[in-house]
Parts: sequence; structure tokens; C-alpha cells
Amino acid sequence: MSHPHHTRQPSAPKAAPSPYVEVTFVFRDVLQKPIEGLSVRLVADAGASPAPAWKLGPDSHDLPDVPASVPKAASAPDGATAPAAGSPTQGVTNNEDGVTDASGYLVTIYNAARNQPIDVMVKNRRGEYVWKATVTPKKDISAYTIVSPEYHLEATTKLTPKEEFEQDLNLPVVKQGEVMTIERLLREFGPYIGWSQKVTEQGKVKKDNPVSHKEVTADEITKKKKTTVTIEHHYKVVDTGKPTTIVFNVLGSRLNYPKPISFTDEHFEYLARSFGCEAAAVKALTKQETIGKGPWALDHGFDANGLPRILFERHHFYNLTSPPAGKTTGKTPAHPYRAYPDICFPIAGGFGIGGLHQYERFARAAKLDMDAAIKSCSWGGFQILGEYYESCGCGSPAEMVNAYMKGIDMHVLMFEKFMKKEKKSAIHGLANKKWTEVAASYNGTHWQKHNPDYANDLERFYEEFKK
Repeated sequence: MSHPHHTRQPSAPKAAPSPYVEVTFVFRDVLQKPIEGLSVRLVADAGASPAPAWKLGPDSHDLPDVPASVPKAASAPDGATAPAAGSPTQGVTNNEDGVTDASGYLVTIYNAARNQPIDVMVKNRRGEYVWKATVTPKKDISAYTIVSPEYHLEATTKLTPKEEFEQDLNLPVVKQGEVMTIERLLREFGPYIGWSQKVTEQGKVKKDNPVSHKEVTADEITKKKKTTVTIEHHYKVVDTGKPTTIVFNVLGSRLNYPKPISFTDEHFEYLARSFGCEAAAVKALTKQETIGKGPWALDHGFDANGLPRILFERHHFYNLTSPPAGKTTGKTPAHPYRAYPDICFPIAGGFGIGGLHQYERFARAAKLDMDAAIKSCSWGGFQILGEYYESCGCGSPAEMVNAYMKGIDMHVLMFEKFMKKEKKSAIHGLANKKWTEVAASYNGTHWQKHNPDYANDLERFYEEFKK
């Protein structure tokens, strides 16, 4: 999805890549829930180039830097510089045992050798470490999420007393016609958004032991005999000794009742008059930002559950919550939320599917920092980043979201203010049908790198709506 606020600065000349990279390991079950208490062993591939002893986190600011005295030698794969023969890194066997915490986080290695495979071993119920995956970190910063269903099943074949109590959930309810607020959504529904109830029991099957009965009768007139077969079914429940997990979503299908929920021609004509352009041009930009090349629908400002459509962007949350450098040392402390790479990471991506999944990510981030989480989402029918709440005429990030909750009218009014405050060049491009100008203003000067078809799609959509 394209965004109106992602303006990239020209990149500086690239320095030679370091031979060392940062790697984080996180563990999830098939429901994408953290796996706590998992015993894991990481083992560096024995056939790899020599490497220094691993420096482990999460507290990177407490760790010494990778020694600068390591001699340079021939280039390793991907252009990284490998340690020279005779360096103090030779002969080091890197391996580490650890246990995952409540967030599923295991460890961060701050100086793993670039392109060196790392085996991931997990302790099973017999106390043996068995191979689960091999990863080869190549980027400067990588986060690996190891997913396997058996971890969850092995850990919860029987419910604990706490889990049994949690089966009886007192869930909040949204009444017909109610308008949600962001405060209530996070406070009452946050613990259940995107969450599914899991019940794991010993598997049982019904076995049928049929018994056949024959009954012979004779017709009173013809004296002919007739045989009737009756089968009795006798079922017996047999314990298979294997766990069976049943999963169901605990939230209802509707969490908000905005009015109106759909764009109308009147909305686009209003914006066209305000911008001095054609309504078809505004429709083209709306389609591009909301659904891209998908089928056009006027209600795409909201999801089916009634909540405004969002996209949570983890790199924005990372930047907004990064601690400042120390006044005396000048060093930047370790990021406080590095243990959550799926919602807080310096590199864009990892968006996942739309809908409630985006709100699940947003709700987890909001528990850490609500304002930063709101600012890190693109909201509603025009996908405006929350950090532009003031340009939309709002006094706080929460005020912006609560306006979006009310209905599509507010999406239109805030979009109008945002465009006139932040995207005057895009307005000029819409008025003059200069689609590359619209693309550069609304999607950033490097729009061609993110979506080279953006301008052409705008023109094509315009022609469709012009008919």
C-alpha cells in the first residue's frame, strides 16, 4: 500500500558492509502467540569462517563494541570483510542455550558473522535438543520468527487451573448503533483483539460396534417368508492418548457502528470543488491509496467489523520510541522494545494481512506507548499517517482516531485539511492531471522505487471514473 507521507531523503554513499550483523530470535505458535519457557540452543555452523565470540543482549549498550583491531582480509560473500588468518577470532565455537520469555523472545546476537548459518535446536519433552531450523543472516539487522505447532501442543496437553478459569470469559459487547472510541477499544477489547481461545484436551473418538439381528416373518396369505435385517449401533468412547486442540475467535463480528460508512458522489464533488479539480481525479487517488488495483468499493474506509481501515508500520513505531543519545556519553541506549520485532523494528515491512490483524499489532504497541502506536498507523479512507493529526485539525492523536470512528464524513473533512496543509503540490497535480506530480507529493519523491506504476495507475483509474 502506498502512503502520502513517506518521503525519503537521498541516501549517503554506502560504506563497506561490516562482517558482523545483528540477529534476533523470537518464537511463535501457529496462532502467532508467543511461546514462553521454550528451551532453545543456537549453534553456529561448524563449516563457516572464523568469527568472534558472540556478544548477546538485550542490553546492547552494556556490551563492548565488536573489536576494531580484527585484521581485514579477503572479501566474504555479499562484500563483507572476513577476519584474516591468525586473528584472535579463529577457533571460537559459538553456541548458546536460552529460554524464551513471556513475549517469545530468546536473545539478540549483536555480532553474528554475516552469511554464517545458525542452527536452531529445541529441547523436546524427552530432554533432547532436536533441530528445527537453520537461518543465514545476511542483512545488517535481522529478526527471525520460528513457528511450529508442536511447541504449543507439547506445552498444553492439559489445562492448568488458571487456564480453566480463563475458559469462562466475560467479554465486552458493542450494542447496535454504538460508536467506538480508541480509549474503550484498547481498554476493554484490546486483550481480545486478534486473539483466539484455545482448548486442548486428550483426544477421544467414538467406535461403533454394530450388532446385526435377523427376523424372519411369513405372509399370512401367500405363506412366503421374508427376512428383515436390523442393525443396532453400540458406541464406545476410546481415549486416543493424543491431544486435540480446538480454536475459536472470541470477539463478535461488529466492533463499531459508524455513519455513514461509504463514500458518496457528494463527498467527491465536495472535495473536487475544494481542490479545484474533477471528482474523477479525487476518486482515482482514493482508490489508489485505499485498495490499489483491487475491486472498487465505496466503503473501503472501514473494515467489515466497522473499525477504520489501518496499516500499522513497525519502523515508525521504532523511530518514535527510540531513546535519545546520552548527554555525557553520546551513545544511544538499547531500544526498550527490541524484544518485539514484529511491531517495533528499524526496517519497514512485516505488515501481514489486513483487517483485525493490524489492530492486534496496534493494540500490542499501544500497551507500550499509545500515542506512538496511533502515530505509527495509516488511517481510514485516505490512509493518512497518525503523526499528521495536527494537520488534520485535531488536538491529539486520540482525537484524530475518534473522529475516524464516527463515519466517512470525518475522513473527508480531515483529508481536505491534510491536503491543504501538507500536500499542496498534490492538489495542483490533481487539478492539472499531472499524475507524476501527484505521485511525488502524496507518495514521496522516491515513489517510483516503492510503486513504479503509481502514476500510471492514477491516470488509468481517472479514465475509468471519467466515463
